[in-house]
Amino acid sequence: MEGPPNWLDMPYELMANILQRLGTVEILNSVWKVCTTWRKICKDPAMWKVIDVDAWDSCYSNYNLETLTKKAVDLSCGELIDISIDGFVTDDLIDYMLLRSNKLKSLCLMSCEDITGRRLGRAVKRVPHLEKLHLSYTYQSYLTIEDIKLIGQNCPQLKSFSMNQEFEGEYEYNDNDALAIAKNMPELRHLQVIGNNMTNIGLETILNGCPHLESLDVRRCFNLNLRGNLEKLCPEWIKDFKPPNDSMQNCGFYHLNDAFEHDMCSSGYSDVDESLECDFYEEDNFFWRHQHF
Repeated sequence: MEGPPNWLDMPYELMANILQRLGTVEILNSVWKVCTTWRKICKDPAMWKVIDVDAWDSCYSNYNLETLTKKAVDLSCGELIDISIDGFVTDDLIDYMLLRSNKLKSLCLMSCEDITGRRLGRAVKRVPHLEKLHLSYTYQSYLTIEDIKLIGQNCPQLKSFSMNQEFEGEYEYNDNDALAIAKNMPELRHLQVIGNNMTNIGLETILNGCPHLESLDVRRCFNLNLRGNLEKLCPEWIKDFKPPNDSMQNCGFYHLNDAFEHDMCSSGYSDVDESLECDFYEEDNFFWRHQHF
């Protein structure tokens, strides 16, 4: 009777394909230490074209995630094309990653409270091939007009942009973000600005300034009033349009604050009919925290 197959006899390409499906932290802290063959595979730059680290995963609580992320970037030897980090990015780490990743095409940062928009706006100059930049719930990284302008100018191939945040209130009208996006990112195909304080003026500017948009997500943008011309134009011009009061279910954010939804019920924002009561929101009844969308 034949014994169990020897994993070390597996073809190199097949073994690399299997190991590559594990997470960044698992590879560096476990797989790397198993044997000489696996260690050799883990040192292959092809293993590090994608880096995905989530600080909210309880399994990673005892690790120095910034150090591990830098190690993964070094192992990529410049071949890195996709970075997704949740919960621990700093300005210094942004500089470290982008300085060594000039082939980068996708950068997603979520719940990263220690980065600033100004540093990010300058850092992306090092990744001119960037096609996707997603920012969600990053308190200090609210981008200014100048930051958005720098991103648009330094990343001419940008096709997908997200800048999600907490809605700041009924009377905090601000179209600066929308105007800057429309003026500096004309090649966008996908735009997500959950919780933005833009008004109808900002939305109209985006529709006119980004003519190639295929998807537009303005959920929780409660200063918008999608009636009349806008109510007709948005679905006609955009294949995948999510209005302010669209459900947040399955959008990729965790439940955070039930009270926030209750506050929205009495405000009369957006395209909700004024006769509707608070139970309109009961099917959602949550705000977001973090996670990929």
